[in-house]
Amino acid sequence: MHVHFTYLHVPRTPQLDQLIERHIQKLEKLLAHFSPDLVHLRGALESNGTHTNTVCSLNLALPTGQIHARQEGKNLMSDLQACFSHLDLQLKKHKEGLRREEDWKRQRGPSRAPVEAKKPAISRKK
Repeated sequence: MHVHFTYLHVPRTPQLDQLIERHIQKLEKLLAHFSPDLVHLRGALESNGTHTNTVCSLNLALPTGQIHARQEGKNLMSDLQACFSHLDLQLKKHKEGLRREEDWKRQRGPSRAPVEAKKPAISRKK
């Protein structure tokens, strides 16, 4: 997998690199069936100095399509984790679509009204 990250007005720290590396390892497990040369992960971490907002955006290019995730907030580390988790969910859904799992799900039968039990007739002798 080819990985490229861009840092705009964001200091590159060892904690940030460890977090990115850990999430890349998780992604590589999910991308085991794709050719490593055809998978590209591009990330952009940027900060606006005047408003102290951070923006994380990830783009995963696969041979079968592209997946994009973007998160904006105050804390760069939590934004990056949320962005990677959103990318994981989208990737799992994309792989389900490739496997056509919706076609394999069991169809439910026609809905039936619940059957009411018959009450026994009480015979009274007079």
